[in-house]
Amino acid sequence: MEGIIVSIKYGVYVVNVDGVLYITSPRGLLKFKDKLYVGDKVLLDDSSFLILGVFDRHSLLKRPPISNIDQALLIFSLKEPEFSYYLAFKYLTYANFNGLKASLVLTKADKSNEKEIEEIKAIFSKMNISVYVTSSKDNQGLDDIKSLFKDKISVLIGQSGVGKSSLLNAIDETYEREIGEYSLALGRGKHKTKEVILLPYQNGYIADTPGFSSLELEMNKLEVAQHFPAFEKDALECFYSNCLHISEKNCKIKDKVAKGEIPQIAYENYLKLLEEVERY
Repeated sequence: MEGIIVSIKYGVYVVNVDGVLYITSPRGLLKFKDKLYVGDKVLLDDSSFLILGVFDRHSLLKRPPISNIDQALLIFSLKEPEFSYYLAFKYLTYANFNGLKASLVLTKADKSNEKEIEEIKAIFSKMNISVYVTSSKDNQGLDDIKSLFKDKISVLIGQSGVGKSSLLNAIDETYEREIGEYSLALGRGKHKTKEVILLPYQNGYIADTPGFSSLELEMNKLEVAQHFPAFEKDALECFYSNCLHISEKNCKIKDKVAKGEIPQIAYENYLKLLEEVERY
């Protein structure tokens, strides 16, 4: 039987086979040959229901640990915690590096104002990045979000406290995901989602994931230069193939920044990311 791993917790694997959930484990040496991930498509024994093997993956994230993802929805709250351009560009770079189509979802719109929202949307629109604005309190933007999930495996990625679980519960109240709180004193969210889990939706799955307290980019400077959002295609037109878009001559990226075709705030945050990664 073929199925998909929808949950892994304390060595217990839950596999969905045509709507039937099997609680199982890998058989024999498979436990040690290769780590299994939520999202893996696996082969189950027809009688013991043990996992016999894993099929090839078309995508893999090490953080959150999940495979075979079709798209990433990067979740950021407008307030509590405050929206951060730096983190948004960092997460987008991470998604690009891992070959994932990514969109931004802004939550808690009811706590923000229209001017701030439009400014954020304008920045990312110039870079051809889709932005969806939502509020779980009054269901704002939910229809647009729901349309993204059909026939796809989607992963929600974001900091603790930005509203991932609230968004999921608004999308489908039967999920009953436990909701964390945002600590004003600590300036960060409190973890509630402890594991990666695939939730069935519109002939696909939505992956709820634990919130990040931090995200380290395991990339070198050149990889950041090549995968920063809106840089990918234009970077190929730079004079130097290893251009970092700082002081090199005939740099296509710097030319587009000077012309206003790439927002200045994006370039400033790109330079911050370069400072963060150590290797060339």
